[in-house]
Amino acid sequence: METDAKIHSLKRPAIERMLRIHQELKHAAYPNCSTLAREMEVSSKTIARDIDFMRDRMLLPIDYDSAKHGFFYTREVQSLPTIDISEGELLALSIAQKAMDHYKGTPFERPLSNALNKLAASLPETITANLTELSHSISFRQGRSSHIDDTILNSFTRSALDKREITFNYRKLGAKTAEERVLQTYHLTNFLGKWYAIGRDVNRDAIRTFLLSRASAATLGKSSYTIPKTFSADDYLGSSFGIYSPEGDHDVRIRFLNPISEYISENIWHPSQKVDYHSDGSITISFKLGSLVEVTSWILSWGENAIATSPKTLCSNIRETAEKITRLYK
Repeated sequence: METDAKIHSLKRPAIERMLRIHQELKHAAYPNCSTLAREMEVSSKTIARDIDFMRDRMLLPIDYDSAKHGFFYTREVQSLPTIDISEGELLALSIAQKAMDHYKGTPFERPLSNALNKLAASLPETITANLTELSHSISFRQGRSSHIDDTILNSFTRSALDKREITFNYRKLGAKTAEERVLQTYHLTNFLGKWYAIGRDVNRDAIRTFLLSRASAATLGKSSYTIPKTFSADDYLGSSFGIYSPEGDHDVRIRFLNPISEYISENIWHPSQKVDYHSDGSITISFKLGSLVEVTSWILSWGENAIATSPKTLCSNIRETAEKITRLYK
């Protein structure tokens, strides 16, 4: 029985037991070590240590009534002393709870949720109340998420973790039918609410990016692989303006006019970003990118307030797209 009690005491956080003891003392129930130990399925020695900690370290006014064979508060105590947690740390914990949405449907959802729940359970009532209030005051807008089968995401996650090739059907944007692909999954990333797999396309012997909502019939194979030391997910994704695979090395420069220039300069659009300010209030922003596809659409979204100046290929892409749009409205 003593061994079982010790196991239970390890499973139940100490702060949770102390909160229970506090409630008993607060309501003048005169609990003792034996009754509390039975209720919480721990040893009497564990309860005695908890009470000693509450009295000696938390400085709570706990005394023992020999006539009633139990402990009591000698004065009113509303709550346990707060754990020393800063406002910034409390904010970070709240943000972590909200960020859990990124991992819904993945093998990481349950362990992350359990870890956060255990952490929250170990906090005093005053902090958990603030955490709840803070969570109602903060939200994340992740962009439009796409429909994805949980089994697909789980299979690709398993592929990345176990380093096993995965075979699946993939339908390119605009295609009517899917084709079979074999991938060595190097990395999974969530971009604007959508999950992507990055890795070596075995049949094409090239690094490719796949939107998992377009994948189906995924099957893990037996063939294993090793991720090349030359591959870096940060470098691969850092060369893109969004999620597109790198296809070159482009020095992009765009001039933004007033009044939109101030808004553009307030934001970091890419890690390589540099901003030059001009006397007329306009700015020139520059990036080093591996693809021009997404930045082309981004520039067009700002209308006449954005003027691409280099490279020439980007300027031509924007001009051709603008001409096509113009013809549609004639």
